Amino acid sequence: MHKIRSQYSILEKYTYLNTANHGLISQELIDYRINEMEKMRDQASLYTNNRNDFIDEVRTAIAQFVDATIENTAVIPNFSTGFNTLIEGIDKLSTFLLLDGDYPSVNWPVETRGFNCVYASINENLESNILEACKLHQPDFFCFSVVQYISGIKIDLDFVKQLKNQFPNLIIIGDLTQYVGTERFLFRESGLDIILASCYKWLNAGDGNAFICVKEHVKEFIKPNRIGYRSTKNVINAIPEFIGRFEPGHQDMIAFGSLKLALEVALKIGLDKIQTELQHWSEIAKAEFESRDLLDEAVVKRKQHSTIFNIKGSHDLYNKLLDHGVVTSLRGNGIRVSFSYFNDDKDLARLLEVLDL
Repeated sequence: MHKIRSQYSILEKYTYLNTANHGLISQELIDYRINEMEKMRDQASLYTNNRNDFIDEVRTAIAQFVDATIENTAVIPNFSTGFNTLIEGIDKLSTFLLLDGDYPSVNWPVETRGFNCVYASINENLESNILEACKLHQPDFFCFSVVQYISGIKIDLDFVKQLKNQFPNLIIIGDLTQYVGTERFLFRESGLDIILASCYKWLNAGDGNAFICVKEHVKEFIKPNRIGYRSTKNVINAIPEFIGRFEPGHQDMIAFGSLKLALEVALKIGLDKIQTELQHWSEIAKAEFESRDLLDEAVVKRKQHSTIFNIKGSHDLYNKLLDHGVVTSLRGNGIRVSFSYFNDDKDLARLLEVLDL
């Protein structure tokens, strides 16, 4: 991974353990953006006239990356924009199952629209809590983050598949923002019906790019109402397709080109290799934190975990870490640290060294 680290100049200055907050920008991505900006400067509309074809290429790359159908994949500027568009098209009498304490951009849009909301607790028994809530409340929709942004607790995707089999009429919507790019994922084989993700974190794609993929059968139950010129792919008097409702205006070619490049980089490294590397960090970091009594009991009791950890500590510890060049985030009641595939043994050693001071 040394060659990969050389792409990120920040790693020469800091111990960066904050991908859960924001991924890094590689030199390759910087070079790409500069080149595309120069094209836009020199060619203007001669460049942007290719927008539709280019966005189709990006959509195709996304669909192949997550194993979705191209016609049911849309590019969106961020998770929240796509998710709000999605749920605006849902019957207001629907019941939603949410996770208590999930990412605000998942829960708030649902809660503020007046849907009937029921909840499952995020703890060591997450999957059992969800199953019991489904049995008790029979919700129409279940929305959740695959990886929790505060604790790093990761839902068992095999459980999600079983849940879908047990409740086939339940529409399951997953936020993949803290997940996509960390391992191989096959949407069509999963129990999820709809996935959305911003890609500036684990894909290191920069800001302004995200995606949504849906399965064909959900279109019967969701009627998004946003519309714009590109919703019909510039075909005058055409009836807007379902997925076109998520692309009502012109798309940022450079932002989505950055996503396309990021997907190519991840595939070049190898998703299996990335998954193996992250599994390594999940196991050894958890063991080190657990030995220091820095983790919540719910995380300790989980068999599998992501590479996001919330360790016990105050604002003073956060500042101490930063003073020693260790970049983290204050989240919840502690300090969130997150390991990506570009991190190495020195990064963990540096973190532990400062924690032990």
